[in-house]
Amino acid sequence: MTIIIQGAMDCELDVLREHFAPAKTKTVAGYDFFISSYKGNDIILSKTDVGLINASAATVIGINEFSPALVINQGCAGGHIPEIKNGELVIGEKSVYINNFYTHPKGAGEGSDSLDWYPSKRSYAVPSTPEYVQLADGIAFDGKKRIGTLGSGDMFSQEVDRINYLHGLFGELCEDMESVAALKVCEAFGVDRLALRIISNNEITLQAFDYGVCKTLQKFVIALVDKIICV
Repeated sequence: MTIIIQGAMDCELDVLREHFAPAKTKTVAGYDFFISSYKGNDIILSKTDVGLINASAATVIGINEFSPALVINQGCAGGHIPEIKNGELVIGEKSVYINNFYTHPKGAGEGSDSLDWYPSKRSYAVPSTPEYVQLADGIAFDGKKRIGTLGSGDMFSQEVDRINYLHGLFGELCEDMESVAALKVCEAFGVDRLALRIISNNEITLQAFDYGVCKTLQKFVIALVDKIICV
């Protein structure tokens, strides 16, 4: 079985690289893929870089180069509800594109109000493969774990009123910058997919950004991979 595990930043891949000990690196169009043989399976660690365009490109390249049976997109995210805290895990039942909006017509000098914008039909949601959502839910996690909707876009939202507005529209538990793109590409190619996020900050409750939680998520991903390849 070939599995691609994606992370946008080095801190989202460092534990995985240490554990899977890739034997070689392949760089395609500037995107790095770290290739491992693990218990008779091929594990490809993909550094996508940050943002939807990068995630889309890296996922297309990864699928074309390695023909994976599964793509796991994982990393950190900012909380979008006050109850969710740093270090909590969100298993993405689906990811929704939260930055595609129309604005009402306004002339010069009439200002702009992002709370008056409304989502276009392209604010789509893409599901993870249900089988893998359930498998992930069955893996032990040292902390709180939820199944829910991920919000994904190319903004780093720090305005609480805006965050509350987005949650009211989409019901997302958190915000990242890659998951919906990776899931959408996988869906188009007919590849099984799963998005996972660990909460690294929460602007609503003023929890500061903590990159360290990425290590906790990567340990969970390792346990999940072990479960998947044994099923």
